[in-house]
Amino acid sequence: MDTRHLILLCQDNRVPIELILAVATFGFVTSVTPGPNNTILFATGVNYGVKKALPFLFGIMLGLTVILTAIGLGLGVVFVTLPGVYEILKYLGFAYILFLGYSIIRSGYKPIDGNSKLFGLFEATIFQFVNPKVWVVMPSFMASFIPIGSSVEETIGLVAVFLALTFPGALAWAVFGGLLKNFMTEPKKRLIFNWIAGLLLVASMVPVLFMS
Repeated sequence: MDTRHLILLCQDNRVPIELILAVATFGFVTSVTPGPNNTILFATGVNYGVKKALPFLFGIMLGLTVILTAIGLGLGVVFVTLPGVYEILKYLGFAYILFLGYSIIRSGYKPIDGNSKLFGLFEATIFQFVNPKVWVVMPSFMASFIPIGSSVEETIGLVAVFLALTFPGALAWAVFGGLLKNFMTEPKKRLIFNWIAGLLLVASMVPVLFMS
């Protein structure tokens, strides 16, 4: 689904331009606001530069694409009919966040070389499936912005808009981190930053534990 197809859908009055703009705004705002994914992108940029953060960013996009597809196929109903599934996912996600936070802190004690990195494509993709915040935002997006009775083409188009605007918002965090990389070359500064980033990553998930 490219821009030309979206324009044709708008011209046919099948997808109002106001809806496309709303989806684009929602995608950018949700991606640019602080959260676990952005904390990791920022920390990777600070420690290793923007290039090393790109695999994690692409993993985020891949994971979100699969999850949105699954929700579109009806997986979201599972959380409604079996609320215990979300509870299990919530605590599995928090356990994984603890591991990621520990990994960020631990990286502050290691020297940086050409092969150093925090997390890659696989870790990012898997993380989306156990990230409770994703399972809160994504079903909300599908329910709020995909009109009932939308065709497959219309749904794919709106999801594509959402993902297209999510990418630059998330990328901005990696770029911002990369801009601070030279400032963090001193081992003590880098260690302090990684402790703060690791603790903030864990703290960002604490409220989710109390969500029902």
